[in-house]
Amino acid sequence: MPTPSRLATFEAWLLQHGAILHKIARAYATPTDRGDLHQDLLLALWDALPFYRAEAKPQTFIYRVALNRALNWTRTRRTHVPLSDLPAPTRDTDQLDQLYAAIAQLPELDRSLILLHLDGLTYAEIAQVLGLTETNIGARLTRLRQRLKEMLT
Repeated sequence: MPTPSRLATFEAWLLQHGAILHKIARAYATPTDRGDLHQDLLLALWDALPFYRAEAKPQTFIYRVALNRALNWTRTRRTHVPLSDLPAPTRDTDQLDQLYAAIAQLPELDRSLILLHLDGLTYAEIAQVLGLTETNIGARLTRLRQRLKEMLT
């Protein structure tokens, strides 16, 4: 039986930061596998919760746990979508769908980086999650924004 404080923390985090898990599932899994990945992300967060030491914001910890699990999940399940199987963005589709289709085409590290950036994390927070320097984050983001702009036009 989980301790009341662990369960309360988990529930509070899901209320405040649950969208993070949905975003990651959407970026790393095919539509048919998103539910499975989301469930796996929830389990990973639950398992990792006792290791949270409040050295970083909960949001940063959640991203680190969820991105690591998503990366491992895609490697072990081999559910990544070949670029040729992705629908090309068209003017008829929703802009958010176009963005996620473009993000899905990025390499795993770049995909993680842009998701963290789009969610408003600072360079320092992104660096903490991904284990890169802030300078490296800035340079990569500059190139990524340009690449996404080209992909979406």
